[in-house]
Amino acid sequence: MVRLKAPWLPRTLPGQFLLAGGVVMLAGALVVGTWVARRIEAGVVENTAIASALYMESFISPLSQDLANAEGLSPPARQALHEIFSSTSLGERVVSYKIWKPGGLVVEASDQTLEGQRFEPSADQLEAWNGKIAASFEDLDDDENAGEAQLGVPLLEVYSPIREIWTGEVIAVAEFYERADGLAQALSDARRMGWLVVAGVFLTSGLLLYGIVLAGGRTIERQQADLARQLAESRRMADQNRALRDRVLAAATRSTAQAERVMRRVGLDLHDGVAQHLSLASLRLDQAVSDAEAAEAKTVRGALDAAMRELRAISRGLALPDLEHLGVAEVAARAVDDHRRAFGTEVALAMPTGAVLPDLPFAARLSLYRFLQEALSNAHRHADGKEVEVTVVAVAGGVEASVSDRGPGFDPQSAATLRPDGGQGLIGLRDRAETLGGHVRIDSAPEAGARITLFLPA
Repeated sequence: MVRLKAPWLPRTLPGQFLLAGGVVMLAGALVVGTWVARRIEAGVVENTAIASALYMESFISPLSQDLANAEGLSPPARQALHEIFSSTSLGERVVSYKIWKPGGLVVEASDQTLEGQRFEPSADQLEAWNGKIAASFEDLDDDENAGEAQLGVPLLEVYSPIREIWTGEVIAVAEFYERADGLAQALSDARRMGWLVVAGVFLTSGLLLYGIVLAGGRTIERQQADLARQLAESRRMADQNRALRDRVLAAATRSTAQAERVMRRVGLDLHDGVAQHLSLASLRLDQAVSDAEAAEAKTVRGALDAAMRELRAISRGLALPDLEHLGVAEVAARAVDDHRRAFGTEVALAMPTGAVLPDLPFAARLSLYRFLQEALSNAHRHADGKEVEVTVVAVAGGVEASVSDRGPGFDPQSAATLRPDGGQGLIGLRDRAETLGGHVRIDSAPEAGARITLFLPA
């Protein structure tokens, strides 16, 4: 599968890591930095609110105990509360306050216009009713915070539960707004420090990882360069070996063809030359001897006849039909016909109807003829010609010819040896096929018949 590479992507592994890792680390730094900044802000606001609430509770709680049994503060308590926030330094810090009863009722406030009004309780107020101190920084969006929002200064809004002294029950909630100029600066410094720490950690980690990837990338590049050189060398050697193999096969093909031509010529010379001279000598022998020499002449003539029979047998083995202008199918048919005439046995020839067999060089056609000649001779000698069949088909890359019989079969390992008469048999067939780039496969077993298959590349 071809992998498409975007042209704008770096081509080296360190470059890809720098791009992808930079994006991932930037996103991670933003997420972590935001989370850390929020946690720092929440922690600072909570700690400041707790300190302020505890401080305020020491003033407000004793004055607010009337709320356990009444809907509002007594006049002395209201007066004392007013003086605390207007005549002491606490009033400089706390710009506004409210005291809530259940249901969002304002019973006391620095802004007296809010007293007696009801507002929807905020989440912080509900948390205070559950006995916890709640706070928020610069969160003045509620209706009851309209006056504080108009001040335009940073404010810390704190809700503190007011408990009855004897029972500890929450009887009211005190809300006060404390100037938080210092808190705003502290939060800004904490955010900046948090972002610097997060950025420093991610930057250091990224540089360390990039250094590791850079070193690994350089090692991989060196290894890839070495592999590329080795691959190029292997391809060069493979091309050289392929060229040498082709030259060897071509030389073997030419040698085989030339040897067959020489043997064919020798066979014809023996048949047409020496055998004819011996025949003529045998005919003239009767005329050249007297009756007294007839017995001796008979012996000589018998020797001449035996010599002529051997010469004809040798010439038949050496001489081949003219295969120069025959195709593969015609060579196979000629080999089968020659076997039928020589041995008088029937052989079935099977070739696909209408199929076109690939063309083979002359040496390969000679090898095909010799293969069929030897295999059919073996089938006649060992299987008594029982159900002998020759099949020639076109296969991927060449031609496949096989000779099968229903004889007793044999062990292929023991058969692949030289014959007692010096003949090469199956070994010769294999060697001849391998010199042309083909091979011979033998499928047989005792009492299971035999099939010998030759493959020749086109």
